[in-house]
Amino acid sequence: MATTSGSAGAPKRRPKRAAKKKTTTVVMTPTAEEEIVIRAGEGVTSPGGFFSRSSVRRTDITAFLRQLIMLVEAGTPLLRSLKTLARRGQRAAIRALVGDIAAYVEAGNPLWQAFDRHPRYFDSVFINLIKASEASGTLVPVLRRMVEYREASDLMRKRVRGAMVYPVILIAACLAILLFIANVVVPAFKETFENQDLELPLITKRFMATAEFVGVWWWVPLVALVVIILVYKFWFVRRPLRRLFADYWKLKVPIVGPILQKNAIVELSRTMALLLRSGLSMMATLDLTRSAIHNKRVALALQTVRDSVERGGGLEEPLRQEEKVIPAVVTDMFVTGEEAGRVDQIAEQVAAVYEEEVKIAVSTLGETLQPVFTIFVGVVVITLFIALFFPLVTMIDQISSAGV
Repeated sequence: MATTSGSAGAPKRRPKRAAKKKTTTVVMTPTAEEEIVIRAGEGVTSPGGFFSRSSVRRTDITAFLRQLIMLVEAGTPLLRSLKTLARRGQRAAIRALVGDIAAYVEAGNPLWQAFDRHPRYFDSVFINLIKASEASGTLVPVLRRMVEYREASDLMRKRVRGAMVYPVILIAACLAILLFIANVVVPAFKETFENQDLELPLITKRFMATAEFVGVWWWVPLVALVVIILVYKFWFVRRPLRRLFADYWKLKVPIVGPILQKNAIVELSRTMALLLRSGLSMMATLDLTRSAIHNKRVALALQTVRDSVERGGGLEEPLRQEEKVIPAVVTDMFVTGEEAGRVDQIAEQVAAVYEEEVKIAVSTLGETLQPVFTIFVGVVVITLFIALFFPLVTMIDQISSAGV
């Protein structure tokens, strides 16, 4: 077998092993400020940050904004203020949120974009105000107006919800009384009457039958109410037209409807005043206010106003067409403000006036409903007395006569 020249008998050379390189592991130790952001951002699981709905409360956001104003006013740079607040937050959720905002701002992004990553906690009104304030250099004044706006809105929401709690308590008290009568009082009388073999009048028989029915099936209305609420919240109002229909009829509910309407006017006026005072145009103000109003029927009325302004018209004609949801006196005040070029001031006055009316309506709601429930309980007690105690008196007379 032929071999290659020069290769025969030559010893095989072993391939040279690559020299081992000494590797040095470099441990990057974050600075103290970086550690704050890392620890605060541990709760962020998506680029936009993911937090459960109940983790960060509205009061946490308001407290954070107020503290941010204090730090920036004291001369602390914005990024340093955010990092400081990411460490100071009382709850882990708000520290995570602020830490994520601080990290995004540190990456070179504007503050409004950092807030925009968390739409669950910062709505479109807030984002656009921060964006405009950063461009104009008025961040602190706008933040202060926003904090006052949030605090006033939260206070009004608590008052309205508190007004709804009192009727629920009265209804629960009446239900408890009915159940006590049906399950305790009536069975005791029924057993007594059966033992004495009395001939009961028709009203007593019907009252006892009704009480027995209530005692057995009392849970059916409660289950039906829960089902209606769930269907309404998770199915019915999911479609815009159905939500519009529901929000319109909410304003027509006796006693409660006027309170909801006045609250919607406060929401509309306060938002308009905030946006106009912050330097936004009328078109942008109407767009943002429409999206901020919770009652979609009132928002639809504002959409009509927005379309009129876009065509070059004024506020009066579209507002006059919406008298069913926007009172005529509110239209008069806005028209006066438009003519004087002081719509922001007029909107603030409207918000103040209607906020006071909501306070009065909420405080008198209990006084209005209490007589209704008192009369209802009184009718039940009188019926109970006639249906049960008269036969009892008759039974006592019979026993007394037999004893004699």
